[in-house]
Amino acid sequence: MVNHAHIPLKTSTSPTISPREFKDAMAGLAFTVAVATASHAGERIGRTITSFMPLSAEPPLLMISIDASSRMVDLIAASRRFSVAALSRGQEEIADVFAGKGNLPDRFAVGSWDVWPSGSPRLAAALLSMDCELVGSIDAADHILFVGAIIEATCDPLREVLLWSERNYKGAEASR
Repeated sequence: MVNHAHIPLKTSTSPTISPREFKDAMAGLAFTVAVATASHAGERIGRTITSFMPLSAEPPLLMISIDASSRMVDLIAASRRFSVAALSRGQEEIADVFAGKGNLPDRFAVGSWDVWPSGSPRLAAALLSMDCELVGSIDAADHILFVGAIIEATCDPLREVLLWSERNYKGAEASR
């Protein structure tokens, strides 16, 4: 039997590639474009992410990666919840707005947003929307990995996923 002891994250003792080399290497991969959101005490926030993944089916767990300096970290920690909407073709504008393009005072004015029974923001027309209860987090360098138990999910199987690859949207009807 293998011992699965917890190994905390540590700084590498070997030289690593530069941040630019890392970004260039990752640019060749394809990632699902999503918007992660959180709300607490009347404040809501969202940001475009490509760093999220399913962790487990039993129990259903999802992990997202959020910049440690983001206000979103505070809201997730305070509310103990987050939601994720995987975007579909035609939702590039939502991705752009939640990535900070356009500097809109209310990012939630773009797209059709409502709320989960938990009160977390929900994008009504997403490919896949998930409401999560925070069950753990890991400090990972300049990001925080949040693990959530998926409490509710909705899916639209007729939509096609929006991908990010080679620093551009893929699966989009119009080339960018």
